Amino acid sequence: MNTLETKFYEMRSKKNNSTEDSFALFDALETVSIEDTIGRWHGSGFLTGHTMDGALETFNWYGKEFVDADNVHPLVFKSFGKTLFKVNPSLMPVRLATLIPSTNLWPLRFVFLLVRFFFQTSRSKARVRQIEFRGKLTAAMIYDNLPIHDIFKKVNQDTLFGCMDFKGMTQPFFFVLERDK
Repeated sequence: MNTLETKFYEMRSKKNNSTEDSFALFDALETVSIEDTIGRWHGSGFLTGHTMDGALETFNWYGKEFVDADNVHPLVFKSFGKTLFKVNPSLMPVRLATLIPSTNLWPLRFVFLLVRFFFQTSRSKARVRQIEFRGKLTAAMIYDNLPIHDIFKKVNQDTLFGCMDFKGMTQPFFFVLERDK
């Protein structure tokens, strides 16, 4: 394990990383190619005190699936029976989650999972492209209908460090993707 990877795992275990320290780590990591993203990934948060810390996990978020450069499922969730289903992010209250802390909303998980068919889709809702972010060219997932880019840096072959860039959001949201094996 290299020094940056060690630093990543140290920070990931903390509950209060600063945005500055998180960006310092993000900036130091290796860039990601489009090919590096292909596959299904299990997601989790990277705690920085953002209102979205724990929000996706509250609703049983599984992760993301990159079929190819033009077909990406940005929100994959797990049902009660562990079945995975894809959600249309345009139907989710993403903006609200950037404004109010959502960690106390865990009772809504059950409601969401019961009515998930209202949010489900089989259609791709994003694509992945190389973009320049913070001075480096790296892979980014671009949502089809929302002003959001998820930018990725490589921790190792099977772990990506993500930064959600949402137009109008004052603090970036950091997350982790781990490749399904």
